[in-house]
Amino acid sequence: MRGLFSKKKSRLSPQGKAIAAAHALLDTMEGRLDDKAAGRWLRDEVGLQWSMLTCLQYLSGKEALGALKALPNDWSERGRTKQHLQAASILAAHAVANVRQDGRMLCASDFAHELRGKTVEQWLAEASNGAASSAGPSV
Repeated sequence: MRGLFSKKKSRLSPQGKAIAAAHALLDTMEGRLDDKAAGRWLRDEVGLQWSMLTCLQYLSGKEALGALKALPNDWSERGRTKQHLQAASILAAHAVANVRQDGRMLCASDFAHELRGKTVEQWLAEASNGAASSAGPSV
């Protein structure tokens, strides 16, 4: 049975949501926004009840990773490049995988599982070793 309430949808495409989420995370990391202001900006931009936690979870998920990967290599907006946005997705996945002291993850993304219990440097080393022998890293 379907729910009684219609599912609210964002006015943005998956790529638009991924870009907005990455900008919000990077603005917060750079001190331009605090987490509450970033949450308000995300709700206005995305059109859903997003918070910084939602932002982190979305950025580490398949939809956002695919949307960011599909950006042209020369893409830029607000002084940021595709590589900046992909770095934001790595930061988000690491946060949702490792931030809780009890070891529980904040989401179930495959990418976050790759980073669970590792530093970003360890993951990058493994990814570069895997790239030499197989398909390489997820991002």
